Amino acid sequence: MSAVLHVEGRDIGFLDWPEDTGRNCGLLWLNAGSIRMAGPFRLHVEASRALAADGWPCARIDLPGVGDHLASAQRAPEAVASSVLDALEQRTGCRRWAVGGICSAADFAWRWASQEPRIAGLVLLDPLARRTAPGFRWGQLQLLLARGPAGMAEALAKRLRPASAVAFGNEQLRDWPAPGEEAEQLAALVARGTEVFALYTGGAASYFTHPRQFHAGYGPASRHAAVRFRHWRDCDHLFMQPAHRDRLIAELRQWLRERLTPCA
Repeated sequence: MSAVLHVEGRDIGFLDWPEDTGRNCGLLWLNAGSIRMAGPFRLHVEASRALAADGWPCARIDLPGVGDHLASAQRAPEAVASSVLDALEQRTGCRRWAVGGICSAADFAWRWASQEPRIAGLVLLDPLARRTAPGFRWGQLQLLLARGPAGMAEALAKRLRPASAVAFGNEQLRDWPAPGEEAEQLAALVARGTEVFALYTGGAASYFTHPRQFHAGYGPASRHAAVRFRHWRDCDHLFMQPAHRDRLIAELRQWLRERLTPCA
């Protein structure tokens, strides 16, 4: 079944849920920037319907105060998001939720999780990573060598061109914690029982190129059983290819079944 999700006087999203679910945990997709609740290439719609067929209530929302919804914000987005969980609990009976999305949605979910105890899991697609972490330069070299002589010459030529404007990186454009804080934050989330699914695509190559970055940046907790890390170099940032969306949905189906089925 599908229904409009109405929160605080406005239609904020959609909910897909099965007729009879034994689940006490669901999945909430967050919007990111100019990407609306449907997700890039309708990823959130496809994933929600597929996972709802497995018995998982799934919601997708346009959160006020995020991306192109800045003007509609009357309260802090974290407060509105918590009201969304209230409404979802009333509708589905689920008290715990996995939340997340891509890029800035992953950033918001990461920040919100430390404040909201009902968050049982995080779905982080191209989330925080530091270019300064060990492994980034080595990954860059691997990507450069894979381009062959012509591609290497083109990349070198671009580096030699004078900059025409001030360059802004992810550290300036994304809402990330201070460098080094993410390891402590992940340890705290894992300690309270939060499950984490973190996936980096080839579309994040401007700041993430090698698995070593993840473990170096997020510390010992990154190797905990509660953390599932993936690096798909062949996948673009927006999951444009249907095969990549299908692959992600299959991964999420397995992760939810293995890690969040017992959540209470």
